[in-house]
Amino acid sequence: MSEELNDLTRRLYAQGYTRERHPDTVCWGDWHNFSYKWETMLRFTWETPCGLLIQGESDSRRSVASSECFCQHVWYRPETDNPLYRCPYQRKGCEHIPQGFPLIMCPCHQTGRPYDYEHSVEKIETENAKEAHKQYMELTGGAYCACVVGSNGYEGGWYEVKYDVERCIQQGCKNPVCVIRKQPRDLKKVNIFYDVRRTWITRRGFLEEKKVEVTKGMKVFDRPVARTDAEIWLKIKEHEASPLNNYTVIEHPKKTMEDRRQEYFSKMHRHYDDQYDYFEFHYEVENIRIARSEQRDLLQDLRDAAEGIEVVHNIDQLKADAEKKRSARAYRRELKARRAQRAALPPTQAEEQISIFGVD
Repeated sequence: MSEELNDLTRRLYAQGYTRERHPDTVCWGDWHNFSYKWETMLRFTWETPCGLLIQGESDSRRSVASSECFCQHVWYRPETDNPLYRCPYQRKGCEHIPQGFPLIMCPCHQTGRPYDYEHSVEKIETENAKEAHKQYMELTGGAYCACVVGSNGYEGGWYEVKYDVERCIQQGCKNPVCVIRKQPRDLKKVNIFYDVRRTWITRRGFLEEKKVEVTKGMKVFDRPVARTDAEIWLKIKEHEASPLNNYTVIEHPKKTMEDRRQEYFSKMHRHYDDQYDYFEFHYEVENIRIARSEQRDLLQDLRDAAEGIEVVHNIDQLKADAEKKRSARAYRRELKARRAQRAALPPTQAEEQISIFGVD
């Protein structure tokens, strides 16, 4: 796409102006063309093809002044006197919309008509804003709801209801009564917990070995959510779960990289690094429940251990990982302090310290 001279540049060149000598109302742009200064466009009045006026100092003017795009080998911008503006009526079949343009926008032009609010875009947009506010209040009663989203405003209304409990969870909805379902919400903070059972089956010659590990207390959400949202989320996932389409209740469990690697080898090769004649790995989610916090069942843990199942609690893993990170940070701080101290010592003392503490 090559840049061509816009109409403003052609006109100024024809009048004898150059890049170094030109009117104060324009400036030399980055695209090797003259452009209107922002304060210059404040004095313009724009007109749509259907006769609506746009005041130069209004907020609508900003959309016109900053409009610049290239479509169907045509530049649309103020310097070519055809900047695009989003049609306030959103008439898809309007004859003024450029052919092949993906949005409902029409080119405007400067006009010498005196500005008249009664025949302006500003008046229509003010009426549209009032209508949108009225519809939002009717839908929500004034409360914020993440499931009431904006639409195009011209086909069936300004807002539409798209109920999605995951949207409620992401936004942390605190409405005591659901705006969409019109039912009370239990705002007590809970989470959805589940256990992960990993099973390894290996065979070497006639010897077969089976190892089972259960990780308890895995969480679906990173932070607690309202109980009502958790219950609805779980019901939806249970309804969608089906062995036919391979959907599970916990659609994206927190698998480690090693879990995915072993699943792949188990599915594709049934051999694992040539260590065994046969290798099989299973990753299963079980014991899904809603609770405020994870409760340990010591008796069940003992029964599992008696059956040869290795029991691991996720909270213990998280604490161990956090402690490992703290220790690593402390070691790095100590190492940095020792290096800074050694750098401040004279060369002879630094060599003696290295011989005592070792080389870092």
